[in-house]
Amino acid sequence: MYNPQDSINTAYNYIQDLRSSGHKYGNYPVYNVSKDDLSSLADISNKYGFASEWLVNLINFETGKTFNPAIKNSIGAVGLIQFLPSTAKGLGTTTDALSRMTFKQQLVYVDKYIYSILKNHLTPEGKVPDNFTQGDLFMTIFYPVAVGKPNFVFPDSVKQANAGISKPFDYVEKALKVAVFPLSMFPYTLDEVKKKFGEVAKFTKKNWMPIVITIVGLAGIGYYLYKTKAFKKIGIKKDGIPQR
Repeated sequence: MYNPQDSINTAYNYIQDLRSSGHKYGNYPVYNVSKDDLSSLADISNKYGFASEWLVNLINFETGKTFNPAIKNSIGAVGLIQFLPSTAKGLGTTTDALSRMTFKQQLVYVDKYIYSILKNHLTPEGKVPDNFTQGDLFMTIFYPVAVGKPNFVFPDSVKQANAGISKPFDYVEKALKVAVFPLSMFPYTLDEVKKKFGEVAKFTKKNWMPIVITIVGLAGIGYYLYKTKAFKKIGIKKDGIPQR
């Protein structure tokens, strides 16, 4: 049975192994991502109904397996999904500010960006459709126009700037060569994910409020019964008038 906590543990152990090996991309070391950070990442995926494993794969690839929110490439793109300066500005921030954020702080902008691209693809319930794929998620940051278009052909300028990548699956193929969750472990389409696991499992923080309310209610009833019994035992009503 699928347990989303297992995926968080898998990603956490993968990142810690990279840290132990001293892995760097350029001069950027692997960020010390916590399980709480990864649960916040999963919250974003759950919000839109796609697999959190896909988002882990995307960030792993875009950051050169560092998961470092400060990482910057040669054209000035920064962070977990390589925000361009113009993209950062559109989200109300800057690449400089993004580079100084923690992993969890930058996830807020990852969420904002994903919504800005996917909002026209979401169902009335705010979820991605069942034909959504891992490649579609990857295209949200690489070439948004290609979301939902697996046979889209990139312009020549994009091919030349990205080592001959001509279609969405070319990008996917490169990303999955270094995936934390390869296709042998986790399906490519949302429909396949649901067929394999039933639904995209949600990793959510427990809501303790109903439990607290129940405990308080039971305590109140117990106290009432105790006091009632105590009053009767000493022959005094609750209003303080002696019983006859």
